[in-house]
Amino acid sequence: MEQVDISSLEEKFGKLTNDNINKNGLRGLEFDNYPYYAYVQINKDNEIAWISVGYPNKSDNTKFVTSRGIGSESKFSEVLKAYGYNYVKKTYSDFMGSGDGYDVTYIDKEQKTSIEFEFNESHPYSNKKEEFLHYITLKKLMN
Repeated sequence: MEQVDISSLEEKFGKLTNDNINKNGLRGLEFDNYPYYAYVQINKDNEIAWISVGYPNKSDNTKFVTSRGIGSESKFSEVLKAYGYNYVKKTYSDFMGSGDGYDVTYIDKEQKTSIEFEFNESHPYSNKKEEFLHYITLKKLMN
């Protein structure tokens, strides 16, 4: 988690398409570079609080992978193999038409970060029942 440099973020994530400040004074930056998009939240100290990289569907784009090799084509079993079984899992069902799915979160207390993997179990715009990694989110934990 580092100080914000917009040009550096655009090199990593693509074109900045939205820059706004919410009611809590936190800045949200959205980047679009199909087949992925990224959302970066900036805290009041101008530091990155969290980064989320999303894929609208299964993609062979491997530009964004975790240090343990998890990317857009990874399956839940691969996340387990890379990160282990000490996780929190939340499931959801057809939230606003986005399809059924689940989130798997790992917390690193030493680094004060969490990493979350969101899987869709069905594609929201088709009848396919194929699991795919929809988001990877890295967050700085609050004290």
